[in-house]
Amino acid sequence: MRIAPEDERQGLESPPNRKEKYGARLAVVLVEFQKQWTEPGLFHLLIRREMQRNQVMANATQLAKTARALQVPVIHAPLVVDPKAKRGLYAHITRGLFFRKDSHRAEIDERVFHEQDRVVKGRSGFDAFKGSDLEQVLRELHITTVLLAGFATDQCVGKTLRSALRKGFSAYMITDCSATFCRALQRRAERLAKGHTLSHEALTDSTCIIHETSSQESQAPVRSAR
Repeated sequence: MRIAPEDERQGLESPPNRKEKYGARLAVVLVEFQKQWTEPGLFHLLIRREMQRNQVMANATQLAKTARALQVPVIHAPLVVDPKAKRGLYAHITRGLFFRKDSHRAEIDERVFHEQDRVVKGRSGFDAFKGSDLEQVLRELHITTVLLAGFATDQCVGKTLRSALRKGFSAYMITDCSATFCRALQRRAERLAKGHTLSHEALTDSTCIIHETSSQESQAPVRSAR
């Protein structure tokens, strides 16, 4: 997948109708756009500087709106911890104190959520596929290409990206809709995902055209963090 520059687009007879061409194949997956991260508090404080620098909430809101307008599914992958039935390492380490089930902090931020969106269930790890029905949802929708964004870039988003690639999906990290604890970690996550990064404008009509590339290019390996 690549973004066609302006001079290449001028040579096209007409841009593709992405509602038809990509609507049943492309999906936006928003990882942990929950109030635990997006509203004032400890977690927000940890990533606030990077969120502001990347204008994450504004970009993610636009990404979600554009996706819906193009009939591209928007899928949310929240982390919800039930303190009475903790699942996964994170839930046990934090003793179920964060992302608590039925709490305000566990809610998805209204700026990126719409009632028509899909919300995956059962997630128990940093990787949004772990314990959840995310893969099942993607297969049911016949998705082949996944655009990922969320928190934190080098943890949940990066791990989900690598997992998606291993499962045979084309996957891309939307870097200006993602944030982590500092700029150095953000840059490192982007380097590890080299060849699999895009901006939110990759889905904006007035900015670019998304092209499928060869399977060899789209499946370029993403290095794991060490």
